[in-house]
Amino acid sequence: MRYIKRNILIVILMVTIFLLTGCGKSYEKKIEEKYGIEIETDDKDDLKKVDTYFSKLPKGFIEELKKYDDYDNRTIKIVLKKSYDEQTRVKYDISTGDCWYIDSSQDLEDQISYCVIQSVIFNMVNRKDRDGLLLKWNDFNPEDYKYGDDDKYAEYFYGNTSKENAYFIDPKPLQSAGDDATTIFILLMKSDYDLDDLFKNSPKIRDKAKYLCEEIERAFETVDETAYWNRYFTETK
Repeated sequence: MRYIKRNILIVILMVTIFLLTGCGKSYEKKIEEKYGIEIETDDKDDLKKVDTYFSKLPKGFIEELKKYDDYDNRTIKIVLKKSYDEQTRVKYDISTGDCWYIDSSQDLEDQISYCVIQSVIFNMVNRKDRDGLLLKWNDFNPEDYKYGDDDKYAEYFYGNTSKENAYFIDPKPLQSAGDDATTIFILLMKSDYDLDDLFKNSPKIRDKAKYLCEEIERAFETVDETAYWNRYFTETK
């Protein structure tokens, strides 16, 4: 009888430890609590990639990104789905939060970067007190250049002109400053791509990328020179 009671106590103790340490939580739930996000996916490999990506972001950055003026209970929800007929997109709601619909059949790192910078830009340009954020963007483009001018764009695309005179990276003509900033940020966040040579040979693109990083740092208190996307603009990587 004493042996049975002892075993019962051991089981109870193990269950208690199991619950207190969170061992019973799903991987999805652990990621949600770790980064303050909501996730919908059934793919464990995708969850690992999300975990790896978010671990590169500054501590507290997502919490700060979720807040918007007087709204403190906004969320960032990520819906991962392998879809070949729907592109990755972001749905914004100032009061409730952002929802990232991600096509995980594509490069997931790039898709998450797309959503991050979209939410970042939305946050920065729609604040009650914008404080001039990103308003000097066009100063880093050719004089009198307007987005949507395909012919003019071709003159300044990295692959069509001398590298030192290049202003744009994406081979597809960009339709807005937001598209331009998004293209740059995606490259800045790529873990398997080195931009050192590109920035060395194309100072105009580097200046634009540096301005983007400086404005993000100015907009968010949790961001400093150690942010992953800032690694090209600090002495140490």
